[in-house]
Amino acid sequence: MTAEARKMGRNLSLITINKVIQLMGGALWALIVPRWMGPEHYGQFALAMSLSLLLWWVGDLGGLEVFGRHIPPLLERDPRRARELFGQSFLVRVLIALMLPPFMLVVGPMIAPWLRGWPAALVGMAAGLHIISWTSYHLLYARKEMGKWAMELSWRLMTQLPLVLLAGKYSLTAQMAAFTLNEVIYLAIAIWWTRDWFRWAYLRPKLGALRPYVRMAVGFWATNVGLILLFRTGTLLVQLLTGNSAQVSFYDLALTVFFLVYTIIDQLIRSFLPTVTEFHEGGQQERVGRWLQTLTRWGAALAVVAVIGVQYTADWILPLVLGRAYGEAATVLRVMLLSLPALVLVGVGTVAAAVHQSPRVKLVAIAVGAFTFWASAVYVTPRFGAVGAAWALTLGLNVYALLLFSQVRQALAFPWRKLILLLLLGVPFLFFREMVAEDFWLALGASVLAGAAYLGIGLATKLITMDFLQMVVGLARRR
Repeated sequence: MTAEARKMGRNLSLITINKVIQLMGGALWALIVPRWMGPEHYGQFALAMSLSLLLWWVGDLGGLEVFGRHIPPLLERDPRRARELFGQSFLVRVLIALMLPPFMLVVGPMIAPWLRGWPAALVGMAAGLHIISWTSYHLLYARKEMGKWAMELSWRLMTQLPLVLLAGKYSLTAQMAAFTLNEVIYLAIAIWWTRDWFRWAYLRPKLGALRPYVRMAVGFWATNVGLILLFRTGTLLVQLLTGNSAQVSFYDLALTVFFLVYTIIDQLIRSFLPTVTEFHEGGQQERVGRWLQTLTRWGAALAVVAVIGVQYTADWILPLVLGRAYGEAATVLRVMLLSLPALVLVGVGTVAAAVHQSPRVKLVAIAVGAFTFWASAVYVTPRFGAVGAAWALTLGLNVYALLLFSQVRQALAFPWRKLILLLLLGVPFLFFREMVAEDFWLALGASVLAGAAYLGIGLATKLITMDFLQMVVGLARRR
């Protein structure tokens, strides 16, 4: 077994462990915090957190794709330039972070009357700290230290929960202070893990060193901003178009659960970027296509299984976890999850675009998808609240995914018709939900059987193959 295969097996194991922690943190957060705060107060806190997350991505500058694409080959050919890229990127992000608190003091009251003063400043401060820490986490990603990279997202809610519970009962200011303290913790961990890279020789202002990477960085920055605008402006739109904090909480909670499912698949797919980049750099184009094709097949299939499971059980699980006051969040989640298979295509398409340094294909797709979302949300959200915004999001994400994937499909060497059939194969299973809607345990059992039947039919018709499973099992046995 090659060292490359052993390392990939270890990375997959570490990411899986971190994803289990993320699911546990998300479940505890959903079980405790919304019920404790109530729909209105949680809606205010959710909007503040959502705005902070929106600012993270605006200040990211495409760091994950740039580091993942350029640092691995630079470490082999020119380590000094790799450290220079890290140091100058760190400086730029510090400058961005300093601008965010005063920006939010001006913009916050325009969004909601209660988002002024300290809550607004803390939204910007938390976002700035997160942006700075991402420089180090993206470096860990580029160095294939996937366990440390995945930890940043996966453990966040586990540490944030006790901080919010200790301070959050006092006011929104206290809640955002706890949220900001959590960012301080992860920044300190990030700097400690990459402390060997902080040398004055590479931190002295020399921004011209970033010039060779600007085109790619700006392209992927624009697409990442477009994606986060598509994802996270929904919470803002629900606030602006309905003025109802309870509807904001329904939408945000559904989005939180949606992200828990999505990030598991997305991080697993993105973890292959440095390895696929090495194949590309080594001229192994056939191997690049085969890996991306395998990720597409199984990513799409597992996403369909997740959609089936949520469609059958969400109406019981979410009210049980969150409380009956949040029953509408289950409907919102069921609508959102319809876009999950399409987002797998986004993940694979992003890897393909990053390997070939072609952010333009992603930028065009995200621009059309975001416009579709906003145009439809303005019409349906005032009429149907959070559920309407969820339908608009699903439409926008599907448009985005199909446009992106259609532009990179040649790099995947994937039979287009088979992919369509694989996705359509899951549709009939969604209609069986109404037949088991009267009993939770019946619905749970039916969802497991439906998911197993879907995968079985996919294997029998060779729409999915066993090669990926054989590889994972082989790695597990040989570690």
